[in-house]
Amino acid sequence: MKQSNQRKEPMSQKAKLYWTIGIVIAVLVAALLIWHTFFYGNQRAVAATVGDQEFNVTEVSYYYHSVANSYISQAQQYSQLGYDMGYDTSKSPSEQIYSEEDGTTYADYFLQQALEQLQQVTILCNEAEAAGYTLSDEGKQTIEDNMDSLYTYSMQSGLGSEGSYLKASYGRNMTKSLFKDCLTKSVLASEYAQEKTDSFTYTDEELEAYYQEHTADLDSYDYRYCYINADLPESTTDEDGNTVEPSEEETQAAMDQASQNADAMIAQVQAGTAFNTAAAAYQDETTAESYSDPEYNHSSDTLGSSLSSTYKEWLTDSSRQAGDITSIEVSGTGYCVVQFLGRERAEDSYQTLTYRTIQVLADTTPSEDGSTDLPTEEQLAAAKEEAQALLDQWSAGEATADSFGALAQANSDDATTKDNGGLCEEANRDTLASSLAVWLFDTDRQVGDTTIVESSDSSGNVVGYEILYVQEFGQVRWKYQAASALRSDDYDSWYSQLQESYPAELTEDGKNIPNL
Repeated sequence: MKQSNQRKEPMSQKAKLYWTIGIVIAVLVAALLIWHTFFYGNQRAVAATVGDQEFNVTEVSYYYHSVANSYISQAQQYSQLGYDMGYDTSKSPSEQIYSEEDGTTYADYFLQQALEQLQQVTILCNEAEAAGYTLSDEGKQTIEDNMDSLYTYSMQSGLGSEGSYLKASYGRNMTKSLFKDCLTKSVLASEYAQEKTDSFTYTDEELEAYYQEHTADLDSYDYRYCYINADLPESTTDEDGNTVEPSEEETQAAMDQASQNADAMIAQVQAGTAFNTAAAAYQDETTAESYSDPEYNHSSDTLGSSLSSTYKEWLTDSSRQAGDITSIEVSGTGYCVVQFLGRERAEDSYQTLTYRTIQVLADTTPSEDGSTDLPTEEQLAAAKEEAQALLDQWSAGEATADSFGALAQANSDDATTKDNGGLCEEANRDTLASSLAVWLFDTDRQVGDTTIVESSDSSGNVVGYEILYVQEFGQVRWKYQAASALRSDDYDSWYSQLQESYPAELTEDGKNIPNL
């Protein structure tokens, strides 16, 4: 049998701005609010006003708990990874200080964020209605999918029913119908925000003017880099069991040695030694092996806006010349050696393109317990051979986009694109799976190019192969970035003006929500 593949799909140009505009619509929160207690007050009392509209305690609680649930869930996830967000999940938000400067608690912070989200949703829904914009079929499906998931999450929570889950998560008076109404408004607001953002368009002259003001960020850079870590001394334990930290002199000596190593490497490169050959001499054995690849840590076609802050200022200096090389201290841990190779406004580097794909999944053999194993090496080899045979068949025929599409319809294992001839329109390099993006957006890529790449599941396991065909290039990268920045500015300006007509305020009942 063939194993279903969870290939990462490119986001469409209509991708939702759920997090970009700060609207929390997620109901699928595994961790419930551990501090929640029942509120015996009047949850139908007015808790907030936005413009001339009133919202009761239950409605405002939805936004408060959405913000809190999301933040706490993230804090728990970060904690499992060893990172501390500064939030103690064993305490209530009211017991923890968010800002030492003004004494704001996390409860105050969550409530303020909730009010801003309520204001945002209200403004956007009103504007959508005024513009005659209605929820898309995709948006309706999003709502239905979330509602259908309530039962699963109520079972996982141990509360036994959807109603109990909603009450524990969003307040005592929360019901399925009210929850669906709040969710619907959030999705509609998010869609209209995207619709409004997309409505801003710009001429080539306007994009050129923006470029002239932001050349450092919109130019593409070609460079090499190498980190030379300082052999910093570790803390020790004295005879009494006390931890003894390294002295400043010991730490500085290690940094000085790293600096000398960086200077020595630079001297070798300037004398004609290949950058990676010189770099390998100052790395541990494992990293040195990586530098045996001459393209390791060679970055090309990198936008200035994406450069590391460590060396961005140096690389983007307008006086930089090809071959320039320097070392930069890295936060007291070592030095970064950087060599500038070139800079240009890349007119042949694209942010989006349209391609076709034919997916060939490898067969798998079910194990004795009924579960499906990953493909064996032999099964993967057979899948690759099948993919190559399909590509050869296409090449021997008309070798056009249409013939590739017909081949995809007849042979592809990708249910998402098969019926459409494997067509993937306006794929974005920033959201496309890296295994595809690296090849598709290579600067040497041409329309009509084909290749075979590995196809992986959501866990990164190779499960087959994909035949790719480049059909059409989309937006030039620097123009896409310029237009995106202008749209963001214009949207913010549009929204800020609307906020003045929709002042948002909490009532005393609303301010009491964190204590309920």
